[in-house]
Amino acid sequence: MTKKILFISHGGKGGVGKTYVSQAVAEALLAMGFHVTIVEADPTQPDVAARYLADPDVTVGALSLNRAGDAENSVSEFGEWLEQKGGDHVVVNLPAGAGETLDALGDQIRYLADGLGYRMVVTYSLEKNRVATEEMAESFQGGLMSHVHPEDRFIIIPAYKGNPETFEWMTHPARETIGAREIVFPALGNRSALKKLEATPGRIAHLIVPPYPGCDGWMLLDKSSVFRWHQAVMTAMAPIFNGGE
Repeated sequence: MTKKILFISHGGKGGVGKTYVSQAVAEALLAMGFHVTIVEADPTQPDVAARYLADPDVTVGALSLNRAGDAENSVSEFGEWLEQKGGDHVVVNLPAGAGETLDALGDQIRYLADGLGYRMVVTYSLEKNRVATEEMAESFQGGLMSHVHPEDRFIIIPAYKGNPETFEWMTHPARETIGAREIVFPALGNRSALKKLEATPGRIAHLIVPPYPGCDGWMLLDKSSVFRWHQAVMTAMAPIFNGGE
């Protein structure tokens, strides 16, 4: 993948894994040797940025993109920032409820990406219930997701929420008509390992290889669990990067 990329981690409510998805894409781009710019679209909760603050290959920005009553100015400010400072590989971690700001202006974001020469990739992290499923379907029918090329839009099914077959999306009529690829995002079942990972800053690809820098206090199986999970995540997310040349 050589083209510039604007990646947006979208979703409805909090807790559906948008941050993990943003982190995974950042890790994949870093592994390819790219400098990555991470945009925290809720500056009060810089979840992804905090991990990479000390990484020389990562630039961190903060812009509020969850201003439902001021959507046009919010997107305008983002566009100005992207045009002036964005870099070639940009990962935008959206906050909960950002669809209220972005879905009505999906055409503007598409215009911005095309004008600046970005391949725009958007993932939508899904909750299990019917309400969240309908909200996602609306984004595909006329919101942000409708302005993303079919090969560049992905539905993320977070396995830590349960068996993918139990998600309402699996039986929703729109599943037969919406053009989007689905990714089951692996769960890190070892709760001790997950807790330690979340508390340990640094690129995950660096944390999981000897001498495990920064991993004081991690047990052997914590390290093994994170390694296995990270490998599974990179495999699951590979379709995002297999295209868009």
